[in-house]
Amino acid sequence: EKEAVLNELVVAQLLATLEEKEQRVIKLRYFENKTQCEVAEALGMSQVQISRLERKILVRLREQFH
Repeated sequence: EKEAVLNELVVAQLLATLEEKEQRVIKLRYFENKTQCEVAEALGMSQVQISRLERKILVRLREQFH
């Protein structure tokens, strides 16, 4: 249980480094299990834009985590 709490804290800290739109993309994709198409529709963007943005966000989060 301590590990789960620690993981939540790390995730919260990483998400806090993102811009609001980036946070919404990650929350919709990974916490609400939406598809890229569903996220695109919700944010008024194309699926390709979401794909590129998601990839950019994940690279940046990995770099910050290490």
